[in-house]
Amino acid sequence: MKLLFEINDEDSPVLKKILGFIDRDLKIQDMESDLITSTNDVIDLVGMEIYEKAVEYIENETLAQENKDFIYAMRNPIAINAYRLLAPSKDLSHTNNGRKMRQDTNEKLPFEWLIDRDNANMEKRYYRALDDLIKVLDRQPLFGILKPIWMNSDAFKITHNLFIRTVSDFDRVFPIQSRLLLIKLSPGISDCEQYEIKPRIGKAKFEELKLKLKSSVEIDDEKDIELLRLIREACVFSSLAWSMIRLSVQLFPDGVLQHYTSDKMTTRGQKPSLNAEPEAARQAFALDAEKALKQIEGLMLPEPTIDPNINILPEQNFGDHYFST
Repeated sequence: MKLLFEINDEDSPVLKKILGFIDRDLKIQDMESDLITSTNDVIDLVGMEIYEKAVEYIENETLAQENKDFIYAMRNPIAINAYRLLAPSKDLSHTNNGRKMRQDTNEKLPFEWLIDRDNANMEKRYYRALDDLIKVLDRQPLFGILKPIWMNSDAFKITHNLFIRTVSDFDRVFPIQSRLLLIKLSPGISDCEQYEIKPRIGKAKFEELKLKLKSSVEIDDEKDIELLRLIREACVFSSLAWSMIRLSVQLFPDGVLQHYTSDKMTTRGQKPSLNAEPEAARQAFALDAEKALKQIEGLMLPEPTIDPNINILPEQNFGDHYFST
C-alpha cells in the first residue's frame, strides 16, 4: 500500500504543513507505522477506490493541482491520527534500562491535566478532519470521477437505507451537524427501526414508507407525515441512548456530555461524577425515545367508528323502580 506521504523525506514539508503545531525536527520515519494504521482507518471509512484515486492524483502534478482540496482532505485525518498515536510514546524515553523521563534545561514537563486536555483536543481534531473529508466527497460534482465511487461506497449507503438519511433529518430533532457522527450512529438507528419501529407499525407500513423515501416520492398523507416525524424522533433519541456507552464523547457536540478535568497533577483527578454522566444521558435519551414510541402506538390505533343505524341509548324498561329528584 502506497502512503500519501513521502517517508524518505526527513523534513516532510507536506506533513508539517498539515501539523503546523509540531516541531520542525520531528522525523516522519518515526511515524511510519502510525501512518499505516491511520491510513487503514481512513480506507475503512471511505473505501479503497477513493484512497487509490488520491494516490493517483498525487503522482500526477496536473491532477494533484486540480484536486488539491480532495488530497488535503485525505491527508489531514491520516496525519493527525498518526501523530496522536505517536505522541504518548514520545512523552517518555525508551532506553535499555526501561522508560525514563528526560527534561532539557529550557523545557518544563507539562501537568498531566494538560496532557489530558491536549489528547481530547487531538481526538476532536481528528474527528473534525474525518468529517471534513466526508463533506468534500459529498460535495463532489455529479459529473466527476469521484462522485459515483463515493456514492457506491458502504459509508455513503449506510445511512441512505434508513429513515434518517441525512444530517439535516437528524438535526431537526437533535443537532449534531456531523456526517461522521451520523455514520457512527447508524447501527443504533437501525436497531431502533428493526426492534422498536417495525413491530409497532407493521411490516407493510414499514416497507411502504421506506419505498417512498428511496423513490423520493412525496409523502402527502397527513397521518404518514406525522408517523414519519415520530419515527425519526424515536430513532434519533434511541440511537443517542445506544451511543452513550459505545462511542467516544469527543465525537459529540459540546454540551451533550459535560466533560470536566481538574487541574490536579494526575489524570485520576477528574470530576467524580464523570462515570455517571454517560448513564444519566443515556437514561434521558431513552426516556425521550420512549415518549415518541408511545405516540407512535397511539397513532397506529384504529380510529373508532360509530354505525349511525345503531341506537347507542336503547329504550329500557325499568318497571316501577326508578329514582326521581
